[in-house]
Formats: sequence, structure tokens, C-alpha cells
Amino acid sequence: MYPEVSALTTLNNVQNSLFLPNLPWLYNRQPTYDLGQTTSDSSSDEESTTGAGTGAPRRDDQDELLEMTQTAEGETPVRGLLPRQNTINSTLSTLDDGPGHRYAVLPHGASLTGWTDEEKEALDDHVRHLLHSRRARFKRTMKGFGRYVRNPLGFIVTLYFFLITFWGAAWVLFLIGWIYVGNRQDYFVEIADQILTALFCVVGITMFPFRLVDTYHMAFVAYYAHKTWRLRKERGLQDLKDHNELPTMPQSTAWESGECERAGVEVPVLTAAEQTKLEHHQGKLAKSHTFYRPHETYTHHAFSIRLLITIIVLLDFHSMFQCALGGTTWGIYYKNRPKEVTAIILSCSLTCNITAGILIGRGDKRSRKKLVVEQILRQEMTEEALKKLRKERGIKARGLMTKKQKKQVQKEMGEEPKNPLDTILHRG
Repeated sequence: MYPEVSALTTLNNVQNSLFLPNLPWLYNRQPTYDLGQTTSDSSSDEESTTGAGTGAPRRDDQDELLEMTQTAEGETPVRGLLPRQNTINSTLSTLDDGPGHRYAVLPHGASLTGWTDEEKEALDDHVRHLLHSRRARFKRTMKGFGRYVRNPLGFIVTLYFFLITFWGAAWVLFLIGWIYVGNRQDYFVEIADQILTALFCVVGITMFPFRLVDTYHMAFVAYYAHKTWRLRKERGLQDLKDHNELPTMPQSTAWESGECERAGVEVPVLTAAEQTKLEHHQGKLAKSHTFYRPHETYTHHAFSIRLLITIIVLLDFHSMFQCALGGTTWGIYYKNRPKEVTAIILSCSLTCNITAGILIGRGDKRSRKKLVVEQILRQEMTEEALKKLRKERGIKARGLMTKKQKKQVQKEMGEEPKNPLDTILHRG
């Protein structure tokens, strides 16, 4: 996946599950980040080919460009054989005019009319560099992190991490004696301990009621998932194409009669009431935990149900340990409180939280459709390379969409533009 997009997605998912409850009336947990991705200027060369950004590339270079068609869409669930929603047709072109592997994928509607073989090689070489350079990948990852920090909620979460790191380091240094203040050593250890406990409990205890609700929803999803797997096995039905994507309720009710599956169609084995409950709790969990996708999307498969259960249980234990930490720290006088108790509880709490964050990132990575994401990545990299070559050599590709045209495409897909600053006070 695009490095900055991957970084932003992971940070946003971890933030929403570990630190911020779902309160849409107060703030927007899923803002739109402006990554400053390459968009062409409104030049006549670029607009003449595409019009509104929906035309096909020119055919001058048929012997050098190989066309391929793709359906582009947002995070729209793909359920069974139902038609996909919010789709637009896009035409991509890959360079295929010589021996060796080609890395560049032209954006929708673009063509390289008038380009020499040397210029095409330069474009392909630059895309190859962007794909394989660790330095370039690191820079793009940091760019995504920078965009995250500029967002108000992202800044607050980053500041929270900084304070935890600072006071955690101070607590350890005072505890092991690397910072020594004589007879007042225990006093300063206690100050650092109190501040650190307060920082942890602000999130851990505050999130506990919301996590209990999530556990309630998760219990239904887990129960009906295992029941679906068991019933399909008992009835001799074929295995699900995706073990984690449970069948959804079709428009007709013939499935309640227990008739056999048609070829390629997965029907629910639960009763109508059970299926309704399952989809209700799946929707609630997806709103609370943005990493959870109950159904396939254009870029992702359904999220692992077993991994979902593990993450939610870890977050529950994290809040429990935070309650124990607060009770121990504030309920026992520091001169009588064993330091080992605080250290053990704190270590267990941190382990649960960190493990949950890692599993969220790994689970999201595992559920990505690698071929689709790779194609999108190469398309974006090619667009950036085209911009660089335009600055360096003055050569331009025809048919690149302008910002106005991209907004029109978003409008056709049903996406409303969002202001990144709407995060703190959601303006609806």
C-alpha cells in the first residue's frame, strides 16, 4: 500500500480502538487527510484528452501501451453476487514496449503521446526507485505521520504518547537510581508514578464502559460465526470462500426454506432473526473499531474474526489492569506500597495495549488485497514520476486528471469532501 496511506490507516485504526470512543456527535474519528497527491494543472494538453476525466487514452501508441480495465471504488462492501455500489470505470495503461519488467502504470485516461523510448525508460526507472528505495518509503511514511500529527486529534494522541514516554522514562530512571536526589528519592519516584498512573487511567478507565459494550457486540458476532461454521459443516455445505466473511441476508426469503445453495452463491444458514442480529452487531462493531471490516471491500478482504476476538479481549484486560493500577496507586500509601506490585500491573497493562495495537496493524495488512493495492500504488507512483519529469524535462503526459476532475469523480462516487479540521468539532 502507499506508504503514507498505510501509515495513516494504521495510526487512525489504532487511535480509534485504543484511545478514542465512538462519539460522532463530538468529533469525527475518520477525517479526510490531504496528502498533497499529484494532480495536474488545468492545462489544455491534459484537459483536451479526458474532458471530465472519463475519456479513454489516445490510441497513437497502440504498439507501445497495453490497456487494462479496472473498476475503481471506495470502501464499499462486496456481498456475494450483488452488484457493487458507487463504482466508476477506469482505464489504466501499463508500459509494455520492451524486454524486462515494467513498473509504471499510467493513471486513468493518461497517455504518453510523443514520448521517446528514453523518456519512457526514465519514467519507469523513477517508479522502480520509488517502489524499492527504503529512503523513499521512509520519507513517505513520515509524510503520512506528519499529516496525522497536523490533525487535531492526531496531535492530541501524539502528545499523549510523548507524555507517557517522558514520565515513564523518568519513573524508570528514578527507580533504578540513575537519577539520584538523595533522601527524596522515593518522593520523586512517587511523583512520576502518580503522573504516569493518571495518564494511563485517563484512557484505560474512560474507555472501559465502551469496551464492555464492544465485548457485548463481539460475543454475538463470535457466537453466530461459530454457529454458521458448525451448521454448514453439519449440513454438508461447501466451505465459505472467505472463512471470515459470513453470508448476508439476500433480498428474497427463499433461503429460510433450507433449499440448497446455487452454484457460487453463499446463503445464510441462520434463521431470519439470528441473521438480523448478526448484521446489527457487525455494524455496531465496525463503527466502534474502524479496522474491522465484516465484508469484502475493493481493497480489503473481511477482517479475521478470531483476530477481532483477540484484540477486543486484550483491550478489556488492558482496562482491567488500569483499574487495578489506579486502585493500587491511590489506595495504598506510597511508603507502604511494594514497588513490585506497581511494576507488574503496569507491565501487564502495557503488554495488552501494545499487543492489541500490533495485531490491529498486522490484521489490516493481512486482509489487504495485495494485487489490487499494488496496482493502485504503482498508479500513484507513476503519477508522481510524471510530475517530476515534467519539472525536470518539460515533458507532459496527456489526459491526467486535474483537481477539479478528481473532485467530480469523487462526487460521482458519492463521496462528500471533508474538512480535516472538522475532527474536533464535527460539523455534520
